[in-house]
Amino acid sequence: MSETISLRLPHETLKKLRELADKEGKDRSTLIREILEHGVKEKNLDHSIELYRIGQVTGWRAAQLAGVSLWRFYRILGEKGVLIQYSEHDLEEDLEA
Repeated sequence: MSETISLRLPHETLKKLRELADKEGKDRSTLIREILEHGVKEKNLDHSIELYRIGQVTGWRAAQLAGVSLWRFYRILGEKGVLIQYSEHDLEEDLEA
């Protein structure tokens, strides 16, 4: 189910949205929806990375929260320069599994 919202944007932002929508051959509403969906995913990923970085969740749980595979999550961590936290205990558990 969807819901209608309204928001105020600066004139310059509206102009850029119009230009981008024209370039992509989309209506402005579709473009705004796509941008918001992308932004929400990125914000969710950033939050998951932060939880992982401060040790509140495991890599597996952070990947689940972010909605990506564990390997994709580790690749993203590398791209962002976040150290992977992997202890001997983690290795032993993985070997047992």
